[in-house]
Amino acid sequence: MIGIRVAVWSNAQMIRILCLLLFFATNVAAKDVQSEISRALHGYTTYSESVEILARLEKQMPYENALDDAQVMAFKCWFSNPSTPNGISEYKQFLETAKPVIHQANNLNLIQELAVCEASQEYTQGNYQKALEHLKPIINIPSLDEITSSKKLSIIALAHIVLNRIQLAKGNYQEAFDSAKTAYQLFEKAGNDYEKALALKEIADIHIALYNYELAIEQLKRAKLALTKFNEQEQYKVADQLAYAYEEKGDLIKAIELYESIKKDVRRFESDNGYAYILIKLTELNIKLNSLSQAESYLTELNTLSVTDSWILTLYNFTKSEWYLATAQLQAALSSHEKITAGQQQSWPESLKERYLNLTSQLAAATGDTSLQIASQQQLIALIKDKQQAIANNTLISARLNFNYEQQILEISRLELESKLQQKLLAVAEDKSFWQGLTVMITCLCLLLFAIYTFKQVRQKKYFEILALKDELTGIANRRAILNLKRSVMLQNKLNQQVSSLISIDIDHFKAVNDQYGHDIGDELIISITNTIVQTVRCSDRVGRVGGEEFLIVLEDQSLEHAKDIAERIRLSVAEKEHTSLSISATISLGVIEIEPNETSEQAAKRVDLHLYKAKRGGRNTVYS
Repeated sequence: MIGIRVAVWSNAQMIRILCLLLFFATNVAAKDVQSEISRALHGYTTYSESVEILARLEKQMPYENALDDAQVMAFKCWFSNPSTPNGISEYKQFLETAKPVIHQANNLNLIQELAVCEASQEYTQGNYQKALEHLKPIINIPSLDEITSSKKLSIIALAHIVLNRIQLAKGNYQEAFDSAKTAYQLFEKAGNDYEKALALKEIADIHIALYNYELAIEQLKRAKLALTKFNEQEQYKVADQLAYAYEEKGDLIKAIELYESIKKDVRRFESDNGYAYILIKLTELNIKLNSLSQAESYLTELNTLSVTDSWILTLYNFTKSEWYLATAQLQAALSSHEKITAGQQQSWPESLKERYLNLTSQLAAATGDTSLQIASQQQLIALIKDKQQAIANNTLISARLNFNYEQQILEISRLELESKLQQKLLAVAEDKSFWQGLTVMITCLCLLLFAIYTFKQVRQKKYFEILALKDELTGIANRRAILNLKRSVMLQNKLNQQVSSLISIDIDHFKAVNDQYGHDIGDELIISITNTIVQTVRCSDRVGRVGGEEFLIVLEDQSLEHAKDIAERIRLSVAEKEHTSLSISATISLGVIEIEPNETSEQAAKRVDLHLYKAKRGGRNTVYS
C-alpha cells in the first residue's frame, strides 16, 4: 500500500506550501498531472488532500495526452476499498474503466503499477494466489541490476512490499524478510526516501510476528526518525505500531506513553473510528495495570464517539467486558460478552481468539459455570499448543545483521565515492603533491578499516548479549535472565498492586538417568521436558533454567490458584509423554507460591524452593503450594 499522508511543518516546507497555494489558484494543466500525483505518492499530502487532487484531476479528463488519463486511472486504483460488498462492486467497475485507458497509453510502467495495485487489493481480500499472479511478471525480472529508472525501481519495490505481506500472512517469515529487504534496497536505489522508511515498518512487522520485539522497536524508531521530514500522519501510524511492539514486549507503561503522545494527531486526522481505537488501547492497557479510574475516563470519552466500524466495535465490546469484570459489574460484562460471541470469530487473529477464551473462562468462573470454564480452558490450551513455540530468532537475527552490514557497506561506498570526487576536484583546482595525495588515500583507507572494524565489534557485542541471556542447551532464558525477570515482575507488582506467582521445577531422579543412560540422554531429557513446559504454559509466562535439572517459571499477573492449575497441567504433560530417543518416562516435582507484596526476591526464592523440597519429600511427581 502506498503511503499518502501530511507534510511536516518546517520552514522549507512552509515555502513549498505557499507556492502550492498559488499553484492551486489556477487550473491544473495536463503537463502537471505527473507532478501532482508524484507529490501525493511521495508523502507530501494528507489523505484528504490526495482525494481532492484525484477529484480535480478526474474532473479535467479527458486530457489531450492519453498518458495523463492513464496516470490518473493508475493513481485512482490506490483509493479503492474492496472491504465491503459495495466496495468490491465499485472496484470491479473501476477496473473495467481503467484498464482500457491504461493499456491504450501503451506505457509499461503504468500497466505494472496497476498490476501491483490489483495485487494489493487481492491481498486485502485474502486472495493470495490471485495477488501472486499479478506480481509474478514484475518481480521475476532477470536483469534487475541494469534498471536505472527511479519510477521502474519504485514499482518493482512496491511489488516486493505486497509480496512480503502475503508471505507474512502465510507464515513464511524468511521469504517475507527477503522481500521487504529487497524493497528497501530498491527504494534506496530509486532515491525514494519516503517509501524506504515505510519499508522499515514492514520489516518491523516480521519481527513482531516472530516475537523479536527489540528488533521491531529498533526498526520502528529508525522509520519514525526518517519520516520526520514527510508527514505527521505517517509518524503517528509508526508511533502506534511502536506502542504495540512495546505492549507485546510487556512494557505497558511505555506503550501508554506512546498512545497518549499521538492522541491529538489521531483526533485531528482520523474519524471517530480511528480515534476510538486509540482510546480502546489506552483503556485496555490501564485495565491490565489495574489503573481502573484512568481506564474509566477513557471509556467515558469513548461513549461520546460514533463508532461504526465492525472491527472497532468488537474491540470496544472486549474492552468494556473486561472493564465490567474488573469492577465486579458481572451482568454488564456478560452483556458485552454476548455481543462479542455474536461476531465473526473465524476472521479473528490468534491473539484475539486467545483473549476471548481467557475472558470467557474468567466470566464462567465468576458465574460458577464450571462446564463452560473447563471447555474454554481446554480450547485455550489447544490454541496455545498449536501456536509456534519454537520460532528460532537466529535466522532473522543473522539476516538482520547482514542487512545492516549491507547498509553500512553502502555508506562506506558513498564515502569512498565522495572522497574520490573531492580528490579529482582538488587535482583540477591546483597541482597537489604526491605526498598530499598519498596522505588523503591513507586517511580514507584508515577510515574505511575503522568503520568495518567498529561495525564488526558492534555486531559481535549484540551477538554475545543475546547469548548471555539464553541457556545454551535449551534455548530458553538462563539463570541470570529469569532471575532478572523475576525481580522486574516483583517491582511491577508493587507499583501496580497486582499479584504474580512462581513455579519451581525439578526433574525427579535425574542423577539416576545420567548414571544409567549417560549425559547425552540426560541432556535430551532436559530438552524434552523444557519443550513440554514451554508448550504447556501461556505465551506471556516466562520459563528459565536456573540449574542442571531445575527450572523457574514467572507467572506475571497470576494468582496462586491459577498458578497451581498451570503447575498441575505441566506435571501431567511431562508424566504422560515419552522422552528422549530411548522413549523413557520421567516425572517432575513442582513448588508453587504467590509472591507476597512486601517480600524480597531472595525471600520469594527461598519460599518457592522450600515448596519444591516439600513436593520431593512428599513422594515426587507432585505439586506443593
